[in-house]
Amino acid sequence: MNIEFSNNRLAEASISLSQASRQLGVPIGRKYIQRILVIRAAPKFSQLFGFQALRLHPLKGDRAGQYAIILTGNFRLIIEKITEDTVRIMDVEDYHGN
Repeated sequence: MNIEFSNNRLAEASISLSQASRQLGVPIGRKYIQRILVIRAAPKFSQLFGFQALRLHPLKGDRAGQYAIILTGNFRLIIEKITEDTVRIMDVEDYHGN
């Protein structure tokens, strides 16, 4: 699957584990890289729902159209489906902490 990034920080973090760990911290960086690899390997967005470990779920309210993938604890990888074969990585955040 094709991946777009909402900003350069997220794109740079996807390059390597060391880069992700520097920007996001070791535990979150490790999961970020793992999730990026799974997303890239999936041919279609709909197939991401088959990966139980992702726990992909749609968001509601003002975040309708976005989806969250579990990273660690309360941290989530926020994505948007652009087409069936392209997603945009929007953010890594703890949206439960608000």
